[in-house]
Parts: sequence; C-alpha cells; structure tokens
Amino acid sequence: MGGVDLAVLGPFEVRVGGEPRDVGGPRLRALLAVLAAEAGRVVSVPALGRALWGERAPAHADRTVRTYLSRLRGTIDADVLLTRSPGYVLHLPPAALDATRFEQLAAEGRRALAAGEPAAARKHLADALALWRGGAYEEFAGVETLAAEGMRLDRLRHNAVQDRIDADLATGEDTGLVAELEALTAEFPGHERLWAQLMTALYRAGRQGDALEAFRRARHGLITASGVEPSPVLAEVHRRVLAHDAALRASAVVTVSDDALAAGEHALLEDGDLRTGREHFETAYARAERTGDADTLARAALGLGGVWVHEHRTCAASASLLTRVRYALERVDPGSSLGHRLQARLAAELDYEAGTHERILAVAGRTRAAGDPVAHAEALSLAHHCLLGPDHTQLRHALATELVAVSGHSGRRTDLVMGVLWDAVDSFLAADPHAQRRLGELDDLLAERKHLAAGFVADALHVMLHIRAGRFREAEAGAQACAEVGQAAGDFDALGWYGAQLVAIRWFQGRLGELVPVLDGLMHSPTLSPIDNSYYAALAVAAASAGDRRTAAGALARLCGDDPGALPRSSTWLISLCGAAETAYLLDDRATAARIHELLRPFGHLPAMASLGIACFGSVHHPLGTTALTTGDADRAVTHLRAAVRHNLALAHWPAVVFSRRRHAEALLRRGGPGDAAAAERELAAADEEARTFTGPPVTAR
Repeated sequence: MGGVDLAVLGPFEVRVGGEPRDVGGPRLRALLAVLAAEAGRVVSVPALGRALWGERAPAHADRTVRTYLSRLRGTIDADVLLTRSPGYVLHLPPAALDATRFEQLAAEGRRALAAGEPAAARKHLADALALWRGGAYEEFAGVETLAAEGMRLDRLRHNAVQDRIDADLATGEDTGLVAELEALTAEFPGHERLWAQLMTALYRAGRQGDALEAFRRARHGLITASGVEPSPVLAEVHRRVLAHDAALRASAVVTVSDDALAAGEHALLEDGDLRTGREHFETAYARAERTGDADTLARAALGLGGVWVHEHRTCAASASLLTRVRYALERVDPGSSLGHRLQARLAAELDYEAGTHERILAVAGRTRAAGDPVAHAEALSLAHHCLLGPDHTQLRHALATELVAVSGHSGRRTDLVMGVLWDAVDSFLAADPHAQRRLGELDDLLAERKHLAAGFVADALHVMLHIRAGRFREAEAGAQACAEVGQAAGDFDALGWYGAQLVAIRWFQGRLGELVPVLDGLMHSPTLSPIDNSYYAALAVAAASAGDRRTAAGALARLCGDDPGALPRSSTWLISLCGAAETAYLLDDRATAARIHELLRPFGHLPAMASLGIACFGSVHHPLGTTALTTGDADRAVTHLRAAVRHNLALAHWPAVVFSRRRHAEALLRRGGPGDAAAAERELAAADEEARTFTGPPVTAR
C-alpha cells in the first residue's frame, strides 16, 4: 500500500498512494483527524472517546473506539496507525500533512524576510498560503480539540498573509494590495500592522489623502474599541506620509521593524505582548550593536529579558540573554537608570536559576536609595519573582505593596499592573480570605486595557477557582483558553501551566492515571523552569495511581534524590512535596513519607499551590496527614486531616474537602478508637454528598 497523505486545511481529505480514499463515516473521519492533529504523539483511548462524544460517552465507549480504529487500519496503511499505551499514535512524515507543510513554509518565509531576502520570503509564503482550501478542520467544529487546533492554524495563516504582504511591498510587487488590505482592515480593525501596510500601499499608489484617511479610521477604531492611541509604529508611518518621505516609495518593508525599539517597548510595557516585544528587541539590539548605540543596546537587552524572570528557557537562549545584558552593562554608566535596570535584570536571572534572592534584594536596596522609580519598580517586580517559595510570605507582600506605590511615580502603567498582579497572587498563596477581591481589582484594571502577560495569569487564577468550586468542565475549557492566551502572549509557561491545570482537574476527578504518557513527555520539556520539579512529582503520583509502581518509584527517586530537602524552594516546591507525599503513601514508602512530613510541617497553614496560583491542591495539612498515615501514626494523621477538612472549607475548595474527608475517614478507621467508625461513616457520607454537586465526571473514591 502506498504512502498516506492527509489534508486538513479545508475539506478533510485522505489519499493513499496518491488516490482519494473514503475512510468511512463522520466518527471514523473525526478519529483520524484527531490523530492527525496530534501526529507523532500518543492519544489515549479515553481522549479519543471524548473527542467523539464529549463528556456523554456511551457505555463501552473504549471498546467502540478500538473497533473504529481497527476499521481505519483496514482502510489506510496499518504501519502508520500504531498501538501505544494508553492509546494510539499516527506516524506520518512531515510532508504527508498539509498543515505541517504550511507551518514549515511559513516559518521559512518569515526567516527569509527577517534576513532581508524578500523575494525568497514571498515564494515560501505564497506556497504556504496556496495549501489552504478553506478553514482548518472545518468539518469538525463540534470536536473541541480540533476546533482549537483550527483556530491556532487560522491565526498562523493570518500572520503568514501579513508576512507575504510585507514581502510584496519589499519587492515592489504591490499591485492589487490596496483592495486586499482594505478588506483585511475591515475584517481585523485592531491589527495596526495591516493599517501600516495599507497606508504604505495607498501612498505608493499616489493616494496620500487616502493614506491619511486610513490613519484617521485606524485611530478612531483603536480609541473607540480600546481607549488607546496608535502605536509608535503606526504613528511613524503617518508622519512619513505627511512628510512625503521618499523611503515610503522604495521597495522596503515598512512595518514594525522601522522603529523596532519603540515598537518593542510599546508591545512589552503597554500590551504585555512578550512574543512581539522579543521580535522587535532582537532587531533593535542587532542594529544598535552595528551602530554602537549604547543607549538603544541597553534598552533592547532589557526588553529581551521580558516581564518575568528566566523567560528564555533553553540553555543557549538563557546564556545569550546574560551575555547581552553584561555587554550592555559595560557600555553604560553603572550609576545611571539604565545601569541600575541592567544590574537588576542580571541579579534576578542569576538568583532565580540558583534558587536564591540575595543579589536582587541588594540591587532593590540600591534602586530604592537612588530614588529612580523606573529602575526600582523593575527591581521590586523581579525580586518578587525570585521569592515565590513558601518561606517569604511577608516579604513578598511588602514588595508588592511597595511596587504599587512606586508605580505612581514611574509613569508606566505596566508597573501598576504588575504590582496589583503580585498582590493578588500573594493573597491566594497566603490563603487570604480576601484574595478574590484582589483578583477582582486586577480584572478591573485589565478590563480598562488589555495586558497579555498579566491577563494570562488572571485567566489562570480563574481556572484555579473553577477547580476549587468543582466546576471541572468549565475549568478544562478555561485551561485550554488560558493556554491560548499564554501562547498568544509568547509566554513559555503556557504549556507547563496547562499541564498543571490538567493535573489538578484529573487529580480531583480520580483520573490522574490517564495523564502518565503526557506527563512523561512534559517533564522533559525545555520550556519548563530549571528549578521546577513538579512534573516528576505529578508523574510519580499518576503512575502510582495507575498501578505502575516501577515508573512511580523511578520518578519519586528522581524528584527526591538523596534528600528531598535539597529541592529548591521554588514556586512549585510545595506541590512537588505534596505529590511526593501521595506517592510515598501509595507505594508504602515510610522513610520518604517521614522526611516529607518534617519538611512540610512548618507550612500546614498554607494551601498547596503551583507557581503564580495557577493550580491549588488544597491544604498542606492533607499531605501532612497522609505522611503520618503512611508512617503508621494514626493519631497525628487524624489531627492533620481534620485540620485539612477545616482549611479546605475555608478555601472553598470543595474537591479538596471531599478528598480530605475520605482520607480522614481512613485515618479514623485505622486508629479504631471509640466512636471512630461512626465518625468515619459520617465523613464518607458527607464526602459523597458534596461530590455529587460537581460538574464533569464525578470524583471517584480513593
């Protein structure tokens, strides 16, 4: 049988040996499409079932899925559709899927455009766009995962169209662009890049008045929709039209690269758009390096650092950022504002990777003394990011409060946004009963004007609250939407946070074992923070829950090493130890349980939360009770688990209440004192009653 080719950029088509092949009815086509979207990755049988029937899968759904897949194997080459626990994987060469070819060609076009080769870029991009015959996965609008993938591909298509227009302008092939751009700006009125392209095309066509009118329409639309003035990039094109700038008539791309530094700072500081900011700052840094412009070099290096600490996750990218910051620092006055800002960035990057905070706190002390509000605001925010472990609750609160105050003097909206964001995060991490008020303040601030990076965190906090409320279906949909926001912002935590949210949902549904293959891959992702060990803990618990003791023991050993006390006090330290506590319980590892109990004991008053509050696993008293249960101390287990129920009630974390009631009942039965059996029965009845209120698949007994 010949090779298999799939087309998803329009009506779904299957070809075998170059000939069209009918693979069967809608469900068979949907199954193959889901596997195509995940080509090269294992998709579990339950996940395939949910793709077909949502949360209302019929009885014996898994058996039906396997039957369908057996039929598909009889229709297409069985060598490309393989069984891999816990499901199936479609192995296709990249050229066999039109969506993959599109992404490769579009990326080649973008690289050629950035390298100053517009003719080559134009060809690659035209070839990429020619693959589209309609909407991506348009036949499968009712399949949630395929609808999301279709949206992602549509966004990439839109970007490729704009890149192709840049290439057209750069090569002088701009005939007909005005009509195309008029239609595009009508469809996407908030995309300033399209308006800049339209103004350029109109000016080249000898229509200066129309170009100025296009700017007026763009400005009116931006102010009406978002309350913001056009970016410096669009304003610069407007100025050049007014000045009859001859360069506008030349074959050159007139877009974000024309004022890369201003565009980068606008994207980062005003919009919280990390991805766009990085692109502009790369251009600005390279230009400043060639021209010897030390001021621009320093500002571009700072911009490349982004909003958070350690945004550049790979070793090469992280080393490159540090090299650039040091290089810029050598070329500016160390006592200047830029000097202070560069010192803060360098100190924070070094501290974060080492799991320390002394350097950045020292720099914050110097910026405070210098009275430089911009440098001090940045130092405060960076210092806060280096202090997300459970030991520094009061210091974090002080830093966030000071940042809000300093933002009134820095003149930068982003400093106020970050101060309010950190204050909201701190409130949740400290189990403050008014935490949701703080989140409401952040929501109101973001409603006035979007800030993608902060919006990503706010959305994640709302997902966490859905999980606490037992609204699993809403939480899962929200987690996917949140990941899309993170990807749009260019935040490298988008995948890791989505994984953490899924772990929390599946954990409280009693379905964590389903995620073993996903977690096995995620824990090796280069986008994870270098001091994040939570995925080893998640894999250990998931494997133990699924009965895979070997994988669980291996993951637990990798997590704990010689001593779990050596783990860095990162933003995932608490949940990593909570996962280790549960794994030790499931594996009856008493020595590990005893050590974890010792480490967690000072933090029983806190919730076990991941990162910036993105996932909450309930009171730390729950793993303390679990470790006591594992070591055979039933009295201590009862005390901790009773406290866990009370704390989880205060958190309004109803799934955690259910889990702690059930574990408390187990501890009571093990203790076996007078009245313990009756108390255990009451706890189990209360847990079952509460679990019935949750949406989505029910919480199962543990």
